[in-house]
Amino acid sequence: MSALSTIARCQRLAANSAGRDLVVGDLHGHRSLFERVLERMNFDPARDRVLSVGDLIDRGPESLDTLALIEQPWFHAVLGNHELMLLNFLGYYGSRIHNRKSFPSGSGQWVIEAASRSRKRLGRLADRLASLPLAIHVDASVPFNVTHGDLHPLGDSQQNLLDVAGVSVHVADSATTSRRNIGEAMKCGFVDLDFAGQPVQVSDAPFGELPLTYVGHSPLTRVTVHRSYVYVDQRVGERSARRPEDRPPTVLDQTRFSFWLRGVALARKGAEARERVVFPLRTGPSVRVAAARA
Repeated sequence: MSALSTIARCQRLAANSAGRDLVVGDLHGHRSLFERVLERMNFDPARDRVLSVGDLIDRGPESLDTLALIEQPWFHAVLGNHELMLLNFLGYYGSRIHNRKSFPSGSGQWVIEAASRSRKRLGRLADRLASLPLAIHVDASVPFNVTHGDLHPLGDSQQNLLDVAGVSVHVADSATTSRRNIGEAMKCGFVDLDFAGQPVQVSDAPFGELPLTYVGHSPLTRVTVHRSYVYVDQRVGERSARRPEDRPPTVLDQTRFSFWLRGVALARKGAEARERVVFPLRTGPSVRVAAARA
């Protein structure tokens, strides 16, 4: 173990020309639920890739096994705040916002047993964890990013994300816990839609300066889109009166979702254009004639 002072800012991946890129939300120790979703989606590890928004551990029953996904060649993850909490607890760095003493008494209770029964495995995974990036950028025909929290602490520039090699671990702490963008989104109007059986709410400003950027950290009942951010943490494992079984993680086929979202945006733009023509028609006789002809 070595002292951790800098986090890799962004890992760049080439397009996956062989198969699909699937983006998965926070897993929080629910590997079995995740694998069931992959099975339903006919996942092929020889062709397909999974890109994770982080928070692989804590809360669920399989934290160590879920963390072990980072050793799979088809699985690409970014750091979440819960991974940084683990690294802080294990002494890789001294966090200014995470409490080392409270971690094993909270959602990180699993780490005590793991340290006792699987110390070498935990150490190996932690070393690998420390090398994970804060963000991933995929240079696909429809480029996209994956990160855990909003990128606002790093700035909104995609070029800035790609050009700078690393960031302080303390900046990473801030970035993985940021919720500024979703706070702004909640002040907007949303339209409720459906993508492949997945409820999605899209704000009145679905696209911003960044390419599509998939994030976790903010638990929402629906996949939520605002200013290029796509929130894919839907409270994995949660049960309710309406859903007595464990909620599976959100897994999106990135290419299909991005084209679907572009179609939604174009349809909404066309509807807004029609409204601008139709609604003023009630204000004057000349425009009412145009409406009748239409």
